[in-house]
Amino acid sequence: MYSHRGAAQYRAVRSHGLVADASPVRLVQIMFEQILAQLTIAQGCMHRISGNLPLNEVKTKCTALNKAVRLIIQLSESLDMEQGREIAQNLRSLYDYMLNRLTVANASNDAKIVAEIINLVQTIKSGWDKVVEQQ
Repeated sequence: MYSHRGAAQYRAVRSHGLVADASPVRLVQIMFEQILAQLTIAQGCMHRISGNLPLNEVKTKCTALNKAVRLIIQLSESLDMEQGREIAQNLRSLYDYMLNRLTVANASNDAKIVAEIINLVQTIKSGWDKVVEQQ
């Protein structure tokens, strides 16, 4: 019991340090990393659920998908539509598409849809990774 609490506190402090010292561009990169982590968790749960609905896997899947969805919404809402123009509009459309597909994936327990979204996020993240490297 104590080791779980200590590990959770360590993760919280480590995460806070990661975010507190990060540039805005790095923060977006961290968000993409977290989205990918949560989608991977959800995808694993979906594979384990297939057919028998163990409650703990369903809860974990829903929690992971909710976290990923909240992060995608936050990315979408942070777009500067005036300055970003066409690129910002394209990203917003892509984020909306991702959110719609994740809703379908959750309802149908479809890990293939989650894999599709993971690919899209990885593609966007690779562009952000290059921006971070240049800073």
